[in-house]
Amino acid sequence: MTGFSVACPAKVNLFLRILAREPSGYHQVETLFQAVGLYDRVEAHPGEHGIAFEARPGEAEPGLGDTAGDLGDPAENTVVRAATLFYDMTGIEPGVNLVLTKAIPAGTGLGGASSNAAGTFAVLNALHGRPLRLHQIIRLGARIGSDVPFFCTGVATSLAWGRGDRLLGRPAPPAAHIVLVVPEARTSTGGAYRDVSAKLKLPVPPRWLGDIGTDDWEGLAALQHNDFELVAFERMPELGGLRETLLTGGAVMARLTGSGSALFGVFADEGRAREAAGVAGAMESVEAAFVVPTLSEMPGVERIDG
Repeated sequence: MTGFSVACPAKVNLFLRILAREPSGYHQVETLFQAVGLYDRVEAHPGEHGIAFEARPGEAEPGLGDTAGDLGDPAENTVVRAATLFYDMTGIEPGVNLVLTKAIPAGTGLGGASSNAAGTFAVLNALHGRPLRLHQIIRLGARIGSDVPFFCTGVATSLAWGRGDRLLGRPAPPAAHIVLVVPEARTSTGGAYRDVSAKLKLPVPPRWLGDIGTDDWEGLAALQHNDFELVAFERMPELGGLRETLLTGGAVMARLTGSGSALFGVFADEGRAREAAGVAGAMESVEAAFVVPTLSEMPGVERIDG
């Protein structure tokens, strides 16, 4: 029987500011998302009654541990949560087997869980004849997390405001090589938001970034900022040294991504990127460091016959 599959890329935040904390506990942000070529994969196959879910380890980058072994309670996984929302929204009787092949490490700010949720919406929508339109999927995604709407849009570079559900796609920057440095330590997104909002004087006014240029990395480097570094670099002092290693190695810009704990560096030259990854990967407290490309477009849904 026909199924559907989609590659779910990781992301980095080229900048990230926290603007306000809502009474509900949600935070208002402004950020610039960039998709990068590190992928999980979600498959949807027709099944019996209900939502069946399986997680498998993917082909993780050298040095990474069991990326499928730290996902916690399957019922709380974003794949299952997205599927539940999809069937509740459409009124379709669920009968599906979902398979998550995991390569993006959890707790790193690379957006794997959010990308998986968006991928689940995409494959289920294809499996059931596309009952939902894009704006409906984006609204559903916002109910799961602030990064999910970005991955739902299919646009590889995008500004986001509010809870991440106000989006403006931007032209992709010039192709570059991204060094991802994954420390052994992991972070909790919820805990990171609580800690950093306690340090900031909120609310702060948003900036108008709709006309931001994305055609050169030097201009983007002038904007780089991540409020989460206020707490992450204090809690994990080694991150500051790792960031300096990337900059010394030739990175145009280097920052924490999301709430961490991963760092990224942007390199124009692949050779220098690989050298910097080798230096960072050999440092104490680093689980893995590797090179991935920036993306100019998101992967599409693929049909599986058989």
